[in-house]
Amino acid sequence: MWFSQTYWLNYKNLKPVRISWHKGLNVVVGPNASGKTNTLEALSMLCGWGQVQRGKLRDLVNWDSPGQARLYSQFNGEENISVVVSIQDKRTISVAGKQCSASTLRLHVPCLSFWSDDVRLIEGSPAIRRNFLNHLCATIVPLYARRLYDYRKLLRHKNYILRAGRYDDAVIKAMAPVAAWLWSYRRSIVDLLKVGLKEVSSHLVEFDFEVDIEEGNKDYYEDPLEAFYKSLAFFKKEEIARKVSLVGPHRDDLRITVKGRPAFQALSRGQRRKLAVAFMMASAKVVEYKLKRSPIILLDEVTAELDREGKEQLIKALFESNWQVITATADEQLGYIEDFPAKVWHICRGGLSA
Repeated sequence: MWFSQTYWLNYKNLKPVRISWHKGLNVVVGPNASGKTNTLEALSMLCGWGQVQRGKLRDLVNWDSPGQARLYSQFNGEENISVVVSIQDKRTISVAGKQCSASTLRLHVPCLSFWSDDVRLIEGSPAIRRNFLNHLCATIVPLYARRLYDYRKLLRHKNYILRAGRYDDAVIKAMAPVAAWLWSYRRSIVDLLKVGLKEVSSHLVEFDFEVDIEEGNKDYYEDPLEAFYKSLAFFKKEEIARKVSLVGPHRDDLRITVKGRPAFQALSRGQRRKLAVAFMMASAKVVEYKLKRSPIILLDEVTAELDREGKEQLIKALFESNWQVITATADEQLGYIEDFPAKVWHICRGGLSA
């Protein structure tokens, strides 16, 4: 799938303009605070995702507008559809004139968005890698987002009870099957991610690395339900003492190593950035394999900390992916690379032009 045309009205600082996107690689260039991230966020919302930072939906509407924000897109590819997103105190989505849920829209238009925090995938906190994994899983299976929501709700309740100095077996019984389902699905997706990494990493990285899921339990068990209950029994006294939940998918991580060392210790900043991009592209491979549709890739400030050679390697890899890629950068020189294989857009004060 790919964005053919988009139009927006009253969305943050973006000026109303009709854009005809290139089917392949698009680069949005502009200074900080010009609207680059707002552009990517608007595109992400047209694919069924939420805003970059949590907040009230009303904050997405231009401050000078008393009405609502409206986003429109025509998508082409495996199917041709039109999408309208209206935003005020709540968000409504319509596909071909009929109201639609965000999870259903994501199946029609698979999109992977990577923001400024995501490029710290290698050296960042486990939460960044969990969010990466959650985004990938939710793109492929709509039910995943609902199960994750249910788990987090139960986790908050369990932690509340632990802080009160109590332990509730009923909450544990409710959490166990949800945690096991999330672990089971994450395992299968990480296995596919490894295959995708083998395909794309040779174009971007010049070193060998290993990746695996590190689950939030005591030991690995084939049956994830068994892993949850046995780990809980082992950590029960410590959970009561520390008054916090120590077992479950909320403590998962992706273990990334180079010759047995953590990747963030073994690699330079530029190498870590290229490896993070390899993960992003591998996740797109997984989406394409599972959904049988070409994903749309949105990348924010992905070229930061790369030297000229690294930028050229990245642009080449993105171009050869045959997916629609829309990336934003403050690097004004990027569009001057010889034989640059992308459509370059310039943005200034919310105004986007080719």
